Amino acid sequence: MLKYKKSSPYIIAEIGINHEGSIPRALRLILSAKKAGADAVKFQLFQPETLASKDTVKTENQKKKIKKETLFQMWKRVSLNEKKIIVLKKFSKKIKIDFFCSIFDYKSLKIIKKTKINSIKIASSDITDLPLLREVAKTKAKIFLSTGMASLKEILVAKNIFKKNKLTILHCVSLYPCPINKTNLNRIIKLKKRFKTNIGYSDHCKGINASLAAISMGATTIEKHFTDNKMAKGSDHEISADYLDLKKIVDFAKNFEALKGIGNIEPTKIEKKMKKFFRKSIYYKNDFNKNHILKRSDVLIRRPMAFYEPKHLRMIINKRLKRRVYFNAPVKKKEII
Repeated sequence: MLKYKKSSPYIIAEIGINHEGSIPRALRLILSAKKAGADAVKFQLFQPETLASKDTVKTENQKKKIKKETLFQMWKRVSLNEKKIIVLKKFSKKIKIDFFCSIFDYKSLKIIKKTKINSIKIASSDITDLPLLREVAKTKAKIFLSTGMASLKEILVAKNIFKKNKLTILHCVSLYPCPINKTNLNRIIKLKKRFKTNIGYSDHCKGINASLAAISMGATTIEKHFTDNKMAKGSDHEISADYLDLKKIVDFAKNFEALKGIGNIEPTKIEKKMKKFFRKSIYYKNDFNKNHILKRSDVLIRRPMAFYEPKHLRMIINKRLKRRVYFNAPVKKKEII
């Protein structure tokens, strides 16, 4: 079973269909994700014949990215079968990175069960496919549920179906790419308040800022499309992270708990030790004889911290010296009356 790290978000490299039908490329992507520090890789498992009709209309973005083939032809080219899934899963296990898939149909679910994959992603497009969701729930697998385009009522219905599964609900906006001003990351906070389960984020934005912001807002899982070439042709490469991007997300996620600290207003012990270096004290500006009455012009304020701090200035002005004092020495309590 997949395991969450206690102190940092679970990072999923969504290879999806970015392998473009090449198993060697898929294997290289898995290895690259592992080297970047991702916790898991995820692929999309579907049967082109049941995913959509052969005359499915392209979105505006797909028209720009997929010019030489229909969507059905593209899906046919990049689709995975049981044999390929076994190869990818075996390699992932060998290099110790979690492996699972999004599934879109019953045949794909059957492959998941047969190959003993213990986690399943439900894409935003299928959150209302309740018959499929009920069959998925029977597997007792860990579920990652994307909520793009979904109403609160639809999320509630799906969550209830998975009440016996370990569930992570993923905030998601089904735009490719998703503009920054449509990302709506505050929805993560609303979902965290509404549901007593893990809440994560499935990122479809260009770049990694949305993922980093989601981590800072408490997302327990980050799913980010992953590629070896953000300029490659294909529907998802443009919104994907490459190795360096993914490594930055992982590094930020690992360090975020430490960055947050425990929230105390009071300085830490180690910070208090720095006072003597950075705080200022009150020093004599010249040599002065015993019984001299100190004026403001007789002292200066500078580093390092010695005895009296600047906040004590009023306490020493107009006070008499008990003994002779010298230039550049700090003002001390035992020297003044």
